Amino acid sequence: MKVHKLYLAKPLLVFYLLMFSMFPLAGIIGIVLRPDGPPVWVFVIVLGIGLFQAYMWLRFPFEISVRDDNMIEFRSIFRRVTLSPSQIKTVRAKRYALGFVDVIHERGKVHLINQMEGFHEFLTSLKSLNPAVEVQGC
Repeated sequence: MKVHKLYLAKPLLVFYLLMFSMFPLAGIIGIVLRPDGPPVWVFVIVLGIGLFQAYMWLRFPFEISVRDDNMIEFRSIFRRVTLSPSQIKTVRAKRYALGFVDVIHERGKVHLINQMEGFHEFLTSLKSLNPAVEVQGC
């Protein structure tokens, strides 16, 4: 089994988690401790935006595994997607966001941060397992 892990330093990940926790924390503090501030619904909106943003970021896979049976597994905090190479149609870089990649398959998309150890090796092995896959901008 070949494993490709997200190549980000742990202090940077902690920083990202702290930054994403600020929106929900501000919403909760604003709801609980608001003496004469804005109405509660403002803080509820801030809390909702923060929680949605944290959920979206925590869906990014931190690990790609190519198993011995050639199944490919994308693992994140909130979900795990297992695909056969024949199910993957396209791997393309996002035009509007540098460093992000979409893996388009039969059931949907997997959004990746293009900072994986051995990512180009993964693309090469994917292309050898499924020659029909399109690789665009990676």
